[in-house]
Amino acid sequence: MDDAAQGFRIGDSFFPWGTLFELVAPGTVDAGYASTELPCAAAYGFATVYVAITAPRPDRPVMGLAYELAASGAAPKGIFARLVIRLGAPGQVEREEENAGNSSAVALHARWSRGDTAIALSLYGAPRPSDDSEGSGNSIGVLYVNWSDIAASAPFIGAWRAANARLAQAAASAATVHTFSVAYPIDPLPGPHCLHHPEILETPPPIAARIGPTGFALWSDAAGTRWHLSTAADSIVLGGPDSSAVQVMEIEPAKGGGFAMIEVGPWSVRSAWRSRAIADAARALEKVPGLTVTRHKGHDV
Repeated sequence: MDDAAQGFRIGDSFFPWGTLFELVAPGTVDAGYASTELPCAAAYGFATVYVAITAPRPDRPVMGLAYELAASGAAPKGIFARLVIRLGAPGQVEREEENAGNSSAVALHARWSRGDTAIALSLYGAPRPSDDSEGSGNSIGVLYVNWSDIAASAPFIGAWRAANARLAQAAASAATVHTFSVAYPIDPLPGPHCLHHPEILETPPPIAARIGPTGFALWSDAAGTRWHLSTAADSIVLGGPDSSAVQVMEIEPAKGGGFAMIEVGPWSVRSAWRSRAIADAARALEKVPGLTVTRHKGHDV
């Protein structure tokens, strides 16, 4: 695994880190979190059943690979020993001796770190049928290779920061700010945003100061031509290719307690059923030019 710091292998092919998911597995995922299984008979000298690759979205780099290790290859102890020879002693090892003979449990898990690359090995207590969709034989464990967020973000962080700067400029002279408060605290979306959802920007301080942990705002720039939705942490510029469709949900109580929700791409706020704040914000959004507001009703089953 001498080249794991430079890239990843799928069978006989080598891809440098930074290769986009849509170039490795074209046409398999259209949007959103990207994950698929690819044929892979061998990797890094180990017999494998297949490899599962993941990326934050199709237009972002492959960041995670999970190689299902074939039972027809080396014995579990041999695989671990070969990795120790190549990578040195793992930074962390967890052994569960009582899981020996149990195909449903992990008997050994080890982790190595090599700069921006993390490598891990999980070995089952006994061989078990592969998890792949085609049932391609038995597996004895999984070899994981992952690339760090910081390294993967590098090509995208500049454009995202520039978008934040434009948002801050708009907020400095906001013409109209409508604020609303919902019943529940609003959690920030996980980052890094430039990888997972570049439409989500950091809420500028002048807007964040007007909304607390349960608040959100609909606001416009000085000209009143560009509108935005913001929580205290996350903002989205409305009217873009992925931010023109607004979903408004009013879900009545059934088995669950019901809820009301507004969703624009990855940005959303949620409150109790019949929330006044959600209803008022939905009516305000219907007046914003260029948006399509779709209302949904149902029961919380």
